Amino acid sequence: MLSLPMSKLINLVLYQLGWFSCVLGAAYGFPVTGAIGALSLIALHLLLTDRPQAEAQLLLCAALLGILIDSSQQALGVFRFKTDPGWPLWLPFWVVVVWAQFATLFRTALHWLSGRYLLSALLGLVGGPLAYGGGVRLGAAQFGSNLPFSLISLALVWALATPLLFWLSARLEPREGRYRRLAVKKDQHD
Repeated sequence: MLSLPMSKLINLVLYQLGWFSCVLGAAYGFPVTGAIGALSLIALHLLLTDRPQAEAQLLLCAALLGILIDSSQQALGVFRFKTDPGWPLWLPFWVVVVWAQFATLFRTALHWLSGRYLLSALLGLVGGPLAYGGGVRLGAAQFGSNLPFSLISLALVWALATPLLFWLSARLEPREGRYRRLAVKKDQHD
């Protein structure tokens, strides 16, 4: 096993790379390529984590929750995502992948928030609008015409969604996650 601080650092780096892959892919007209890049980082996360089954369940729950939340907020005019004209669904695939990518943090880098629902709500209250604002500034989305409504809606929804995801994470696997070392077999002739 890797040390806990090293696991957290790798987890944060994988998440940030995945977020940028999705957002910049969408912003520059390559949303599917960006999503596939992020999915490969999620696969690496699942390969490294000590509890891949519970982790995969959480990622699936987060992706489904993301579909529900972001479809609803897009319908209310909170924001509009940049999409691939060939994508058949209303919500872009890269958005669903970002939600799964976010869930990779709950057992590792953000595990210290587990059971601290008010603090995790505060994280969502502030972090949700900041993350969407970052996506807007990078060109992957646009806020609706009523910016205060958009920001308040995002803050309230994320203040509820973040503790919910922490609660789900604890139910699926309460222990703090770590990454396993990848064994590299040495050539027997060395």
